[in-house]
Amino acid sequence: MTESEKMEVRRMYQEGVSISELSRRTGHDRKTIRKVVQEQEDGNNPLSGTKRKGSKLDPYKPYVEQRMRFGVLNAERILREIREQGYTGGITVLREFMHPLRPVVSAKATVRFETGPGEQAQIDLGAFPYVDAEGNRRTLWCFAMVLSYSRMLYLEFIKASDQLHILQALRNALEFFDGVPKTILSDNCAPLVLSNDGHGHVEWQPAYLDFVKYYGFVPKACKPYRSRTKGKIERPIRYIRDSFWPTAFVDLADVNQQAVIWRDTVANIRIHGTTHERPQSRFPDEKLQRLPKHRYLLAYSALRKVLNDCRISWNASLYSVPWQYVGKNVLVRAFETGRLQIEYGGQVIAEHSLVDKHQVSSNPEHVKGIPMDTPRHSRGKVAGLQVEPDVEQRDLDVYEQIASGGQLQ
Repeated sequence: MTESEKMEVRRMYQEGVSISELSRRTGHDRKTIRKVVQEQEDGNNPLSGTKRKGSKLDPYKPYVEQRMRFGVLNAERILREIREQGYTGGITVLREFMHPLRPVVSAKATVRFETGPGEQAQIDLGAFPYVDAEGNRRTLWCFAMVLSYSRMLYLEFIKASDQLHILQALRNALEFFDGVPKTILSDNCAPLVLSNDGHGHVEWQPAYLDFVKYYGFVPKACKPYRSRTKGKIERPIRYIRDSFWPTAFVDLADVNQQAVIWRDTVANIRIHGTTHERPQSRFPDEKLQRLPKHRYLLAYSALRKVLNDCRISWNASLYSVPWQYVGKNVLVRAFETGRLQIEYGGQVIAEHSLVDKHQVSSNPEHVKGIPMDTPRHSRGKVAGLQVEPDVEQRDLDVYEQIASGGQLQ
């Protein structure tokens, strides 16, 4: 290596280019590059006579370490943050600094299957823990949907992983994409799937099946214990954890507003690692089916048994029912408007506003006229019969004789 080449190598190294990258650019072995760099660091460079300057990353290393302790492990995200603080170096030196600080993650082999425009979308739900203002550990759920061809992403944080919230988010996703793919692949979560034998027979939740028919797509579920067949969405869920989460937020609306900004300014305009194109650039080529003219009105329905205390249990809360229906199975509908309706025999017997978990909604009219002495079952025991004793009948004169001290004849 000539002296001019050595000087160029040292200059690029000072600017943050890694030894591996210098080896690739110059064609020299990494040992040679390392030796050249070490000569300058040791002050043995006859031309410069000075030691190598500190890396451009040095002032930002404490911040990087702090963010990694907080759980932010995505180098691209940290690069965006430190560039806002004035960092002018590249990402390679940042990645090399972060590498030994990362937790070890074991990899699994996965086969990728590519689909054509409009053919498929994949959906998933991930738990995202956070600590509330009182220091209590809580969980938000992130619904994510990705179009398999363009990799265009939609995400929405929801407060519960029940059927109503999932279908609301799915409806919002279809409206965001302004169309419906031919197939939507999901895992076997209980709000959508009743059973999956792993051989192609899937029994869907009735409410999800109605939703599917309304929007006109084919539902598919991955094989049990093989969620990696949803690779296109499993990776975005991890990408959301790395590139967006954790974040500080005030409430659900705030975190979703942050997610929208991140989705539109980062996720959907990045160069995708598989397609090597921006999802936003490929999205116009998607061939999605048209949305129906009207929005689908959502309501989650299920059967519940009326308990002895004249209540039904729904989503870890209790709602009163007229006492006459104790022991009966009733149909419960939870509407997205926040209304809970209870039916029996095709008739509405009670209505409530939905309450938070572990709360009780009662109507005093439901217990009016309830019998206080409800008869108990005899359980097959036969009652006995008490009778008067057999007493000898005597004339009243006899009792007068005994009272005067006389003797009976």
